Order: sequence, then C-alpha cells, then structure tokens
Amino acid sequence: MVESFRRLPLLGQNLLLGLMTMAVGMPIYTVPNILFGDRPGMSLATSIDDAIPFVPWTILGYALVYVFIFLPVFTIKHRPIFIRMVAGFLLCSAIALPFFIFMPVRMPRPGVPTQESLFYWGVAFNYVLDKPVNCFPSLHVANAVFATACCVKLSPRVGLWGIIGSAFIAISTTTLRQHFVADVVAGTAIALGSYFLVVHPTIKRYLETHPVEQLVFPARTALWVFYLYLIFLGVCGMLFFAGLRFPPILPTN
Repeated sequence: MVESFRRLPLLGQNLLLGLMTMAVGMPIYTVPNILFGDRPGMSLATSIDDAIPFVPWTILGYALVYVFIFLPVFTIKHRPIFIRMVAGFLLCSAIALPFFIFMPVRMPRPGVPTQESLFYWGVAFNYVLDKPVNCFPSLHVANAVFATACCVKLSPRVGLWGIIGSAFIAISTTTLRQHFVADVVAGTAIALGSYFLVVHPTIKRYLETHPVEQLVFPARTALWVFYLYLIFLGVCGMLFFAGLRFPPILPTN
C-alpha cells in the first residue's frame, strides 16, 4: 500500500492525504453535533448579531467551505510543510472539541418558508444536516481561515483568493444564522493560533533555504477548488430540480 501511494503523482498523494485528514477531523464536529444536537445551549447574541439580516443566498458562501479546505492541497507540494498543515488542521478541531462538549452554544434559527426557491432549499438542506449546536468556536470559519493562512506566505496570489473566499464564508455563517459573531472571532483565533504554532515556523525555515517553486504548485492549480465548487453546486442543483424536498423547517430557539 505504501509503495502504491508513492507511485501516485504528488497532487494525487495530496488529495489522498487530504481526504484521510477529513475522515479523521470531521467526526470531531459531527459526532457531538449528533449526540448533543437537542440539548439546551447558551446564547452569545449581541446587538451586532441582532442587526445582521437573514440572507438565504449566502448559502453559496457557506457551502464553499466544503471544497475550500482543499486549498492547501492544491497549493503545497513540499511534503514536510504539507504534513505540518495536516497537523495544524487537526489541532483546530481538537481545540474546538472541549468547547462543543462542555460549553454548548446554541443558535436560534429562523424557519424556512419555502423550498421552491433554490437558495431557501439550500438553507433547508444545511439545517437538516447540521443541528444548531457546536457553534463556539466556528470550525467553519476556523477551517477556512487556516486553509488561507497556510497559503498566504507561500503563494500570495492563492492567498489573496483565499482571503476573499474565507471572508465570504465567515460572513455567511452569520447571515445564515449558523453562528454568532463571537463564534467567528473564536474560529479565526484558533485558526491563526494553530497556523503560527504548527505551520508558520516550517514554512519560514524552508523559504529561507529553498526556491518557492520547490514548495508550491503553480497558482493556477488552486483553481481546482473552484472547479470542485462548481461540481458541488451542480449536484445540489440536480437534486433540487429532481424534486428532493425536506420536512418543513420550523423556527428553533
């Protein structure tokens, strides 16, 4: 198996390692979400949260994170840096887990008045899959910011794309009533903390001794994140137009 892995192209190795990392990291979020999804939780609402409108079309930003976390996969080709990136990604989830278990934060959600609009349907789909808990810190934001941080110093062009994408993702978590502003701030903090603790020293060291071309793929390789996003949206569109609908989504407190 190890020999078969080594025969893969470097990008193929990255993809396989990225999928394995997700297989380890995602249950850290999903298991508490399922087990504790119906228990009470505290509110972190502020006047800023109350002023933020519910904007269904920003589901486009919220859905982006499911492929956006692969940004470093299509950017980093230097194996030691890549392994540190994997460790940092898992560290973000490990830091969040005690908060999910011992400091439950619950987000009130509006009802979804119709599923005949594609954007409202997307919100309903998300609400069905993700219960309104595991709010603090926002791993949605943490994963997006961490992915971006891992690319900024290595590839400024990809980093710029990442900053724009992660900002859209962070905004969408509040406009879809998935997270409070405090969750966004905390998610950003653990992402940057994990990056500077685990990844940044390694990137800095290798940039001092290696040409950057040895460390990263060409910037255009990162466009695969956009292609995967279009495929993801296309699949969701097909499900919508095929008639998939969910039970009525009522407001929750």
